[in-house]
Amino acid sequence: MLPRLSLILAVSCAAAAYGQDSFTKSLSPADFQAAGLGKLTPQELAALDALVQGRQTGAVAKAKEETKVETTKVVTEQVRQQVTQQITQQVTQQVTQQVTQKVKAEDQQAEQKKPVTTEIIEKLKVVLKPGTEIEYTTLDAAILPPFGGWEKGTVFTLTNGQRWVVTDEGEYWSPRKQTPVHARIEPGALGSFFMEIEKGGRPRVKFLDNVAVAPAAPP
Repeated sequence: MLPRLSLILAVSCAAAAYGQDSFTKSLSPADFQAAGLGKLTPQELAALDALVQGRQTGAVAKAKEETKVETTKVVTEQVRQQVTQQITQQVTQQVTQQVTQKVKAEDQQAEQKKPVTTEIIEKLKVVLKPGTEIEYTTLDAAILPPFGGWEKGTVFTLTNGQRWVVTDEGEYWSPRKQTPVHARIEPGALGSFFMEIEKGGRPRVKFLDNVAVAPAAPP
């Protein structure tokens, strides 16, 4: 664009100079005679001046039009790039929002399904281990002596250190035994437990705590 602007300035300057004086009058006497213009009549000189002026005016107009077209192309390309960039950013933001919303929805669905697929199942699979950890399967153990029966509130201490309390409303009594009595703790529905006592009934029980149990004395 710089060469075209230079051309416009040059032609404009020539046109301005011509506006102050005609072409033939702007020539030096030597150039005027060397060009053979002295042989022309005043009418012919006027016609020559008009012709030169017309060509100068046309050149300026053409240069301006070409510059205008070139400027329009540059501006159009810049606007096109800006619009394309804005559209790309908007589309990217929309896609990102859609993906984020989809991921959140999937996480919510997974979280809603989690209690059914994990927590409830884990609660229904109870394993009893020595110590404080409770895992929910069947546990074979033995009740420390003495044992003479049970009623609601009776606390059994097992040989593994666990203590269980009877929650049943029933009762069972038998002669007092001074030896460990085998017991089998089984999980029931909804996290409940039953203690299957050897020849001693099957009361509902609840885990109480753990205690330190002294090792059995050697025979």
